[in-house]
Amino acid sequence: MANIKDAGGIHNILMKNLVEIEDFDSISKEERGNLEENGFLRKKVDVEYYKHLIEDPTVDVYIAKYKSRNVIGFATFHKDETDVKSVRDTSISLHIEDDLTKQLLTSKNKKFAYLDQISIIPKFQRMKIGTAILNKALEELEDPIVSFIVKVPITNKASAYWHEQNGFTLAATCDGAYKGKIFEWWIYIHWNRKN
Repeated sequence: MANIKDAGGIHNILMKNLVEIEDFDSISKEERGNLEENGFLRKKVDVEYYKHLIEDPTVDVYIAKYKSRNVIGFATFHKDETDVKSVRDTSISLHIEDDLTKQLLTSKNKKFAYLDQISIIPKFQRMKIGTAILNKALEELEDPIVSFIVKVPITNKASAYWHEQNGFTLAATCDGAYKGKIFEWWIYIHWNRKN
């Protein structure tokens, strides 16, 4: 788990993998392809945001360090009812095929952890660091994990692939507005069934 001293390192990873939403329209075809294949984060925040998350008992912030010093990867899991409610309220329209998924995503009586961000410094990507972070979280979390992956305006293929390789299933889609732009998301769920 992260401590307050790790906030700067986490923020550094965000900045290395960030695409500003207002920049989506001006991204070249080559840059778009690179982002789709290598993944990106879309929520710019400052270092204080991560300090707040680290201190929040309803958010789990997991990190990976290189040689026990520099933060090279992180993931944030929100478990608070208010955060989960805002996830439920984000979408304009949900497209769900099965009842179990519909109940999880829409019922106030169902709990899940929301995987808001997971990211690794580019030079350490594809080394199973994200998988190690997820596996640690799965040991400690009881509820299913829900994750939204951007499909439109730029498809985050790398994130979708990573989720599929790590036990998540594509369970639903939704669309809505985020910071004034129309988005479509894939919704992935890791049911996190303990043996």
